[in-house]
Amino acid sequence: MQTIDLNGTWKLTWSDGQRGRAEYAERETIDDARYIDAAVPGEVHLDAMRAGWIGDPCLGTNCLAARWVEECIWSYRREFDFSPADKNTRVWLVFETLDLYARIVLNGVEVGRHGNVFKPCRVEVTGKLKPGKNVLAVHLDAGLYAVADKKAAGLVMHDDGLLHKRHWLRKPQCQFAWDWATRLLNVGISGPVRLEFTDAPARVDQFVPLAELSSDLKQGTVRARLFVQGIYPTTDELILTPMGSTQNVSVHSRPSSGGPVKARLTAQIVETGDQSATDIEIKPGLQPYEVTLKVANPKLWWPVGHGPQNRYTVRVSLEIAGKKIAEKTARIGFRHVRVNQEQHPQTGRYFIVEINGKKIFVKGGNFVPADMIVARLDRARYATLVDRALEANFNMLRIWGGGLYESDDFYDLCDEKGILVWQEFIFACSRYPTNDVEFHENVTAEATHQIRRLAEHPSLIIWCGNNEMEQGSWDWGYDKKGEILPDYGLFHLVLPRLLKTEDPTRYYQPSSPYSPDGSHPNRDEIGDQHPWSIGFHNTDFREYRRMACRFPNEGGTLGPTALPTVLACLPEGQQKVQSFAWQLHDNSVDSWGFPSPPDQMLEKWLGRDIRKMSIEEYVYWGGLVQGEGLKEYCENFRRRMFDSASAIFWMYNDTWPAVRSWTIVDYYLRRTPAFWSVRRALAPVHVILAIEDRQVSVFGINETSETIRAELRFGVFNLAGGYPLDRKDKVVLPPNASTKLASFSAGEWTDAAASLAFAILEHDGKLLARNRLQQPIFKDMRWPKPHVTVRRDGNRAIFESPAFAWGVCVDLNGEQPLADNFFDLYPGIPYAIPWTGAQNPTILNVGNL
Repeated sequence: MQTIDLNGTWKLTWSDGQRGRAEYAERETIDDARYIDAAVPGEVHLDAMRAGWIGDPCLGTNCLAARWVEECIWSYRREFDFSPADKNTRVWLVFETLDLYARIVLNGVEVGRHGNVFKPCRVEVTGKLKPGKNVLAVHLDAGLYAVADKKAAGLVMHDDGLLHKRHWLRKPQCQFAWDWATRLLNVGISGPVRLEFTDAPARVDQFVPLAELSSDLKQGTVRARLFVQGIYPTTDELILTPMGSTQNVSVHSRPSSGGPVKARLTAQIVETGDQSATDIEIKPGLQPYEVTLKVANPKLWWPVGHGPQNRYTVRVSLEIAGKKIAEKTARIGFRHVRVNQEQHPQTGRYFIVEINGKKIFVKGGNFVPADMIVARLDRARYATLVDRALEANFNMLRIWGGGLYESDDFYDLCDEKGILVWQEFIFACSRYPTNDVEFHENVTAEATHQIRRLAEHPSLIIWCGNNEMEQGSWDWGYDKKGEILPDYGLFHLVLPRLLKTEDPTRYYQPSSPYSPDGSHPNRDEIGDQHPWSIGFHNTDFREYRRMACRFPNEGGTLGPTALPTVLACLPEGQQKVQSFAWQLHDNSVDSWGFPSPPDQMLEKWLGRDIRKMSIEEYVYWGGLVQGEGLKEYCENFRRRMFDSASAIFWMYNDTWPAVRSWTIVDYYLRRTPAFWSVRRALAPVHVILAIEDRQVSVFGINETSETIRAELRFGVFNLAGGYPLDRKDKVVLPPNASTKLASFSAGEWTDAAASLAFAILEHDGKLLARNRLQQPIFKDMRWPKPHVTVRRDGNRAIFESPAFAWGVCVDLNGEQPLADNFFDLYPGIPYAIPWTGAQNPTILNVGNL
């Protein structure tokens, strides 16, 4: 296969239906004054920014001024030369990503249409090219025009759905606005473009290596599956078959009487030398052909913290008549995955991820598109996000169903770093018209492509049909009003059947949350859970302490992003809480009640009015409270390990700058104030206190593979100083377990408003972990005034206070990889962090000053 790269600078023009004419871009000559330069791959908003037509939609209120972009038809134009070497050459025009509805015109003739950002567009253009100059035009609609006459009634959730009808549009659903994102519909040629041509009798498509590991971990198997299109000698007649407005226009050829083409398929594991080959007969059309490889005693792939991330290179080649016509490679990992849903001895079922026979307590957050303009995403951005996840002690990211099938770079980085991936098909919080034949075929082709594309990645262990649509059928009237369950068959029949054919190596469930056995999908004792009884109107996150969910993977509380990010949202004159720009960049939960629920959270917990705070004060106090909420969420489930087997919160990252969000890493990749509480709460070795049955219990968490022998100090300290209950014990923390280490009667904790329960775990004088537990809400505590001192000891900064100091903050910008921040000082006990700066750290704020 030979290629001609068509990336680079194209010409771009617009039409709003009155001004501009899309068809003019198809002509031999154009009026250059009506065009701007466009980068391909790229996106129209980015080109409009470069041309000075709009400002960056992330900043201030620019997203509103840019909304006209999604309401236009955009026409790309490119001239190129083509001189085929052989009259028998077959030629395809390939677009890796078109966003969204595209009409493709070559030399004045429409050759194809496409309507799905999640699968490539391949159009055969054999016989459509001219020697020398060719003119290619691509007309694109962000989606609004294409679905203007489509049905909305009975399908939409909110009023804005009547306008954009996102349920018909196969692009990231969060581009149509979510509580944490504005509306910004991408449009453009956002993936690479090329011509492919060959005179060979076959064309190689996707390579799908399905790697499995025996349950005894001793035998690795790879089914090296190559999809090959037979295109051998044909009659002169080409049959043009349009496949609907959302599909490619395909060219089918009638094979000659010569019959199938004989070929040889060879696969090899590069690192071991294991090789296998088979003779095949290539039939017309696209077909899978496979060869099986065996690897004895392979090195295993493990999630981070549990072992190395060993990977192998699989190389496959196709030979016809002794000539190699194609070769492809992929990186795989051998791991045995089981989702243990056996009966729990008390009630319901477990939901435990087991890798290579070992139970893995899953820790992490929900991943959403890392930019609202997807074309801006690159490997460097993904690398930083994966590294921040590791820094926060994650071992899983849940790819939420309203976002993206992420780029190859993302999954490769997760493979490399040991981050497990829960991947959802891109359907969320809606009813999708899969009872429409054209739409059904479109999403089935999308799912097929993505299953094949992602099959090589050992990090991907779970496929899930959608986000919260099963719950919608139980709780939100999907089964009672409007279109009744139009998509139920997609998730319960089509996708599981497709996975059984395309990739039977991974666990699948129809929705999240989901419970087997016909139970309510959000039932605590079975399946996975979205525990949102806390977080919206109810912000008393102490109630997390009573939750006993099997696999919580969505729940959280709101708080500020890093200070520079909040300020980037607020232009001059609007740098105050509830200004117009604030409201635009705020989470829409702010509008879900009156008074504002997240505003009231700070009043409830702190007795402080957010609207009287400066931006800097809000970032500190809001971050302090959010961090406490996420701490409660994570620690509650961790201490229940493995009755609860995950602590995955909503959400990890942002798609645009927000003043208030769910995240611990914001749009600019800064650590939010809550980052530090989550990082401590998810540390591999930790201590957690809880009140159970009138006992204050101390749990030791040890996720390492080694037994830990340590000294435990625990009891109660007074906020003003002194330790009225102060006990010590030698303890043992077994590996990969939560262990109850000690307890004392809750009756010994006599003045909860002026004291905290505490636990400190040390080994040979080295601090391993520490924690504390409070009972009243913060405004009802009798806080003393601390006196914090900072001194240097070489490359350490040592903090100390005779009274308890809550939430000592040394940074609000979130850009430095500090050892700790927003930390506490226990009365009279020094606390040290690494510090190499020329100056001692500056204390910006303390919660009880």
